[in-house]
Amino acid sequence: MTYSLVGVALAFGVGILVERLLPLALGNVALLGLATGAAILSVVLARLSRGFLVGLLVAVGALGALRAQSGERSFADLYRRVPELREVTGTVVSYPDLRPTMTTFFFAPDSLPARLRVTVFWGEGGGEEVYYGDRLRLKGETELAARLPGFDYRRYLAEQGVFALMDVDGEEGLERLGIGGNGFLRLGNVLRERLLDRLDRVISADVAALAHGLLFGERASLSDEVDEAFRRTGLTHLLAISGMNLAIFLAGLWFVLRFLGLRPVLAYPLVGASVLAILWLVGLPVSLVRAAILFGFLALGSVLADLGAILRRSVSVTQGLAAAALVILAIRPTALFDVGFQLSFGATAAIVAVVSSALGARESVSAPAERNALLERVARYGAGLVAVSLAAQAGTAPFLAWHFGMVYPLSLFANLLVVPLATVAMWVGAVALFLCATPLFPLAGAAFGGLLGAMIWCVERLAALPLTAVAVSPVVGVWLAGVSLYVFGALLLLRRGAQDPLGGASGVLR
Repeated sequence: MTYSLVGVALAFGVGILVERLLPLALGNVALLGLATGAAILSVVLARLSRGFLVGLLVAVGALGALRAQSGERSFADLYRRVPELREVTGTVVSYPDLRPTMTTFFFAPDSLPARLRVTVFWGEGGGEEVYYGDRLRLKGETELAARLPGFDYRRYLAEQGVFALMDVDGEEGLERLGIGGNGFLRLGNVLRERLLDRLDRVISADVAALAHGLLFGERASLSDEVDEAFRRTGLTHLLAISGMNLAIFLAGLWFVLRFLGLRPVLAYPLVGASVLAILWLVGLPVSLVRAAILFGFLALGSVLADLGAILRRSVSVTQGLAAAALVILAIRPTALFDVGFQLSFGATAAIVAVVSSALGARESVSAPAERNALLERVARYGAGLVAVSLAAQAGTAPFLAWHFGMVYPLSLFANLLVVPLATVAMWVGAVALFLCATPLFPLAGAAFGGLLGAMIWCVERLAALPLTAVAVSPVVGVWLAGVSLYVFGALLLLRRGAQDPLGGASGVLR
C-alpha cells in the first residue's frame, strides 16, 4: 500500500487524458455506471485474488474522465459576442500586475458567465492604483486571444475561465464604482503593494523588478534584457513564485524554529500559518497553491505521527505529492494540460525520487567523507545540491522541449551557481520585509539589493555563453522523457542490487 495513492492519482490523470485525446461517446451517467460497476466487480473478485483490486484503478480512471467531461466549458456563444463588446461593469478578481505604464488583471463582468483579461494603459506618467475587489466600469477594445503555432493561447485562457482580452485607456475608459469581492484578499493585495513600494524606496530601480519576481512572483516590471537572460539560462523558475521559492523560505524558517527547540507538533502549525500568510500576500498563484497543498499533507502527517496517532514511516513525500495532484485535478481537471502543472510536478517528482532512500544519491556521493564530520557535512550539502539540480532538470527538460522546443545544456551549471545565491537573497529579503517598519530596514534592504545585483550579473554572464539555450524539435521531449525514466529505473535497480546482491538486481532480471 506504500504507493496506493500514487496509483490512484495516475489513474485519475489517465482518465482525464483519455477524455481529452479520445473524446468518449459515453455520457455522464454511463461513465458513472462504468466506475461503479468496475469498483463492485473488483471488490467481488478480490475474494478470489487480491490482484483483482487493481480493477479499482479502472473505476478511478472513469471518474477522472467523468470529472473532465463535466468540467468542460464552451465559450462559443461568448466568442461571437467579442467584436461588439465595448463596455463592461464588474469586479477585479486577481491581484493586478503593475508596470510603469500599464496594469493587467482578471475581471469578472456582472452580466457574463466568464472573465476577461484586462490591460489598462496609463501612458508615460503612470496612473491610478487598482486593487483586488475594485468595482469598475470599463470601456475599450475587446479581442480573442491568438492561437499561435504550438501554443493555443485562447484555449489556455479558456481553461482558466477567461474568454477574451480587453485593452482600456486608463484616462478615459476606467470609471470607479466602489469596492466588492473578498475584503480579506483585498487587504492582502493592498499590503503587498505597500511592501513592494517600501522595497522600491531602498533598492535601486535596476534590481527592484527582480525583487518583485523573487519574493512575489511579479515579473511584469522586469526589463526585457534581464527576463531574456533568465530564460536563456533556464532560471525562469526563480522569477515565478513557486514550490522552489516556498521551499527555500520554509527551510530557513524551519531551521530557526528547530534551533529554538520547538517540536514538530508545534513547528509545523507555525510554518503552516506562514504558508497561508505567503499565499495571502502573493495572491494565490496556481504554482504556489500546488506547493501549499503538498506541504499541508506532509505537515498533517508529521503532526499526527508526532502525536502518536499514526506511524512515522507512513508519512511519505511521494504520497503527499500524489494527494496534492489528485486534489488539484479534482478541482480543475484542465490543470493536467497546464505547462506550469507539468513542470512543477515533473521537477518535484524527480527530486523526490532522487533524494529518497530508494536511490540514496546523496549517501553514495558523501560516503567517502564519513570519517570527517565537517567534510561529510560539506559533501552531503554539495551532493544534495547536485542531485536536486540534476533531478529538476531531468523532470522538466521533456516538458520544456515539448512545449517550447528548447533545451538548456548549461542549466545544471547555472542552477548550481545561482540557486545558492538566490536562496541567501530570499532569506535576506524576507528579513528585510519583516523589518520594514524599523530603522534597520534600509540596511537590510541595501544588503538585499546587493545580492540581487550579484544575481543579475551572474545570470547575464551565463546567458552570454554559447549553447546556453538550444532549439530542438518537440519530439526530443518524448526522447528525453524516455531517457529520464530509463536512468531513474536503472539507478533504482542498481541500488536494490547493491543492498541485496543475491535477490536484488539478479532477481529482478530473472
